[in-house]
Amino acid sequence: MRTPLGRFQASPALAFLRDVAFRAPDALTRARWAPRLTAGGVIRELARARDLRRALPHLARWINDAGLASTLPADERATLIAARLSSAASASRLAATLAPLGAACRVEGVTPLLLKGAALHGALHADPADRPVSDADLYVSFADWPRFQRALLAAGLASDRLTAARIDDLERSKGRTSLLSDFIYRRRDATGVPVEVKFDPVQVGVPLRRPEVFAAGATPSPLYDGFFVPAPEAMAVQQAIHLARHDGSDALWFAELAHGVARAHARRAFDVDRARSLLAGEGLDAAARQVFAAAEALFPGTIPNSLRRGLGGGPVPRNLRQDPRAKGAVDERRATLSLQAHHAVASGRVGLVLRSLVARLRPSDGYVAARLGLPPDTPVRAAHRRRRLLDLLRGSKPL
Repeated sequence: MRTPLGRFQASPALAFLRDVAFRAPDALTRARWAPRLTAGGVIRELARARDLRRALPHLARWINDAGLASTLPADERATLIAARLSSAASASRLAATLAPLGAACRVEGVTPLLLKGAALHGALHADPADRPVSDADLYVSFADWPRFQRALLAAGLASDRLTAARIDDLERSKGRTSLLSDFIYRRRDATGVPVEVKFDPVQVGVPLRRPEVFAAGATPSPLYDGFFVPAPEAMAVQQAIHLARHDGSDALWFAELAHGVARAHARRAFDVDRARSLLAGEGLDAAARQVFAAAEALFPGTIPNSLRRGLGGGPVPRNLRQDPRAKGAVDERRATLSLQAHHAVASGRVGLVLRSLVARLRPSDGYVAARLGLPPDTPVRAAHRRRRLLDLLRGSKPL
């Protein structure tokens, strides 16, 4: 599949990330990079590139630990300081959001599963300021939804109008409404970060048949009381599918996947059979295998052969068959649609997708009103539904 290798060929910034990510400074690596960092340019490139800049706080720590920060050009030192301050601020907002929510979850007897960046805090990223996040992604089962919704409200979080309409649709369908998996809650005092609630841990359109298996083997978060983090296998598979959906668009995501697997494998805490079981019957094994192979190409020596070869065969979406060094711009929308279509066919649930799309083309009045921003008491008429459909055809509004 496509990786940043094709977009940043001969890039010192990518080479620096590949060489030092998740490794403590040693004399040889420090000697190799000290002249290049002192000369300037590496940090500027990292800051300019959308697919690289997320790694700035993590790389700033390595540079500080290597004792090289004072040797950088003044503007690059300022860039790293700003990146660290911004990331530390986001970490504080995350903690301020999760602390009361975790306490409320304990009262309700529900334990959400952290996903993505927040799930790595305290483990792969010992300091949350090394890994900026803009929201908190959480997975709960639909069976736990009533208790978790009470916890959200008790923690001072509220949904916006569109999310409220989506929740109403979800509850009316008794959890069967698909393609509506992000439910966004924000603190009423406008502080903290948004919370994105998901009922499917990988979100590829058609819900997984057994999403609850991703919570098996989960352990308490090292930093956030009241929350669990996925087992290494579940974390890696979730990261792999996320990368496939986003067309391999972020170098730090690849680094986190690669080095997370490498560390778990080194301590004999990664079970390939368990990883395979997470996607059983979904037709996504081959797609995940392509991502693991791409991660190994970008960070050699991190993904064991047993994992790259242990996942099943089967057809692979065309965009994932690209060479990791393929050039060209990222097309996340196309990648997402391609994976969704592949999953629907490979898992034998095309009918479910068609029924879901039909339902989405004629959603509830509350959803239409919220999507169009109509006053709450406005009756939804045929003209409003036509307007929403025109928005969809123009691509100006998502489903």
